[in-house]
Amino acid sequence: MLVGTAHADTAIATKADPKIQAMLPAKLKEAGQIRVASNVEYPPFEYFDTDNTTIIGLDKDLAEAIGQKLGVKLEFQHMSFDAIIPALAANRYDMAMSAMTDTEERRKKVDFVDYFTSGGGFLVKQGNPKNIHSLADICGISVAIDKGTTEIDDAKKASDDCVKAGKPEVSAKILPGTSQIVLALQAGRADVAMIDTAAGAYIAQQHKGSFEVPGTSYAPRRYGLVLPKGSDELAKALQASVQALIDEGTYGKILAKWGQEVGAIKTATINDGQ
Repeated sequence: MLVGTAHADTAIATKADPKIQAMLPAKLKEAGQIRVASNVEYPPFEYFDTDNTTIIGLDKDLAEAIGQKLGVKLEFQHMSFDAIIPALAANRYDMAMSAMTDTEERRKKVDFVDYFTSGGGFLVKQGNPKNIHSLADICGISVAIDKGTTEIDDAKKASDDCVKAGKPEVSAKILPGTSQIVLALQAGRADVAMIDTAAGAYIAQQHKGSFEVPGTSYAPRRYGLVLPKGSDELAKALQASVQALIDEGTYGKILAKWGQEVGAIKTATINDGQ
């Protein structure tokens, strides 16, 4: 699976919906904006353009469309991925949008409005020299993983299974950011990177001839817009916005722009992850 090259300047617009606007909490209507936490290092979902300032990506385009539906601006703020949930818990932001997987463990602290499906996978050097296609293939292998992601737990479980089978454990290297795991793979400090299939495919496309994504996802999962617990009013407004974008076709156009049609959902849900 390879992702097509997108053009950040190709705007996809929609129209405001008064019924959905009426669902938005009064304080956000008055503010005219929703504060969004995001780790802007995860192409094609959110990353900095060549000016190192402008934020682009699938999530940013979807946020623009959601904002148009609601009549407010969704203002992104970059931070490390593992700092997002604590920032929401401290009410420093109204929501987060960072290709975050909706999991039972995370739902103890935050709520999700699910909008996309992806899943854990692998990024390897071209030709797949270690012949990695599943979690069973990474015994004794050096694996680079982004700090704070669900792939850490996947690697631990895989390592436990390796040991039970009498094979060497997985050597996991936890690194701060997607760019660091790609560098580790390039430099030979890791044999494989564990990463969502969507992001891995985008990286492979950007580094033509250097990397590939073998096989399919080993664990399909939902991505969600992330909200502090108790944000029921905002959650329902966001759910209605995403559903409206799906129904009118704007959602599909945004996914197609970033080559991510395979992750499309038909129904926006709340806390519908694993």
